[in-house]
Amino acid sequence: MLFTESKSLNYAVDGRTRTSLLESLQEQGFVPLIRSARLHLYGTALAGAEHARALESALAARTDAEPEAAYVRGDLFCVEDYAHFLLFGDAAGEGVRAGIVYESGTADPLEKLDAFCRSIRESLDAARGAGGTGAPDGNGASPGAPGAFVTLEWETSAPRIADSFQRFAADVNATPTGARGEMVEGWLRTSGMLEDSQARNFLRRLREAHSEGRAATLATGVESVPDALLNRLAEVGLLKREILVSCRKDGRALFRLPSPDAFSVLSGSNAVCNECGAAIADERAEEVTVPTSLTATLLQDGAWLATHLRALISKLGVPDKQIAARSTGAHGEARLMANVCGEAFLFLLHEGDWTTAQARRALDEHARVESAHLVLVATGKIQDDARKRLLEHARRRTQGGRELELILIEGMDAVAAELRPVFERVSADALAEALWELDTSLGMSAGRLLATRFRLMHSPGAPRNLAASAASI
Repeated sequence: MLFTESKSLNYAVDGRTRTSLLESLQEQGFVPLIRSARLHLYGTALAGAEHARALESALAARTDAEPEAAYVRGDLFCVEDYAHFLLFGDAAGEGVRAGIVYESGTADPLEKLDAFCRSIRESLDAARGAGGTGAPDGNGASPGAPGAFVTLEWETSAPRIADSFQRFAADVNATPTGARGEMVEGWLRTSGMLEDSQARNFLRRLREAHSEGRAATLATGVESVPDALLNRLAEVGLLKREILVSCRKDGRALFRLPSPDAFSVLSGSNAVCNECGAAIADERAEEVTVPTSLTATLLQDGAWLATHLRALISKLGVPDKQIAARSTGAHGEARLMANVCGEAFLFLLHEGDWTTAQARRALDEHARVESAHLVLVATGKIQDDARKRLLEHARRRTQGGRELELILIEGMDAVAAELRPVFERVSADALAEALWELDTSLGMSAGRLLATRFRLMHSPGAPRNLAASAASI
């Protein structure tokens, strides 16, 4: 999944200064992709590279003289595992926009963007000092004129956030139970314990046994659970170990103590059993595991689903601040929304099968939220009648001019595999929309070019195979 960060500079740059800026950036190690391709083309047309810049100057002068047809609209700069872009605004009041395209594994992308912006600003300052021209400053003077220098300050561009996500997140933040859910989810994501199906099933069995008054001891009934898992569950506060004291005569439970030390203190006193009158030290004491209140909260009505899904979405690269979850509904259906590159995804989850009635409630929830992407996740199956109702809803919306992408997922194990290509496609579409101004100069979609470039970087041998195929034609 690709991410984009950008900054803007309220300073318009004329055609001649744009070319000199690209040359200055290339001297600093930022090779402009579009300009380099043009110069290579001109050199090929002239049977030699020595006159390529003369042809570039002639074409630039002719193009810049035409309205709304600037020769240099911007450029791309591919660097290792990331890429920069530079866009020059042509309309009145538009300035410079610089940005970085990167993946989740790219180190310090914001620092790299800051360094790129500093290089642009220094090059513009040098061009203005050399008599370059541009748009007038706030006082109406030309930036290239003596005494007309203005301070160039970059402003960070705000990320795109879907309106439906903003409304959903506002409702979550305004609800006390929603805030409590956010706190619990953030805590549990750190431990990540309920992502383990073995741990989840064990906690559910333990909770049932505890609610029925049955003592689940470490010695019996849980042989299949490794000690390491029990220790981790205890460390993160999902279960605790206590000492259960029972009457040795009739086996009735007397009380629980938090630790063996507490039992030792009580045994040293003169306390006796209320049932048989024997000393407490002579009664039966055994270590038992007990689920905590947090365990009951997370397992109740499938509340762990939102926690688990939130962790999966975060692992796919979506920033945590772009994810919001509501408290579990009365029917055990968790609700979550994510803002992915400006597109809102509504997630509805259910532990078990999705039935027709649940599908109807899901459509009612979607009607309130109005997102372009609806994802239904079931730990079991999505029944045929429910599937038909959901697909019919998506078809009617599309026919009515409101497109809806419906994604049905059965099993939490399939979530990442199903969502990854969808998020990558949305990311590529957002990138293509952000860089469309360069499409004419490049002769293709600049966003698609970068998206394909990043994808090939993860396919060893793919670029070499493509080059070999091209050479054989």
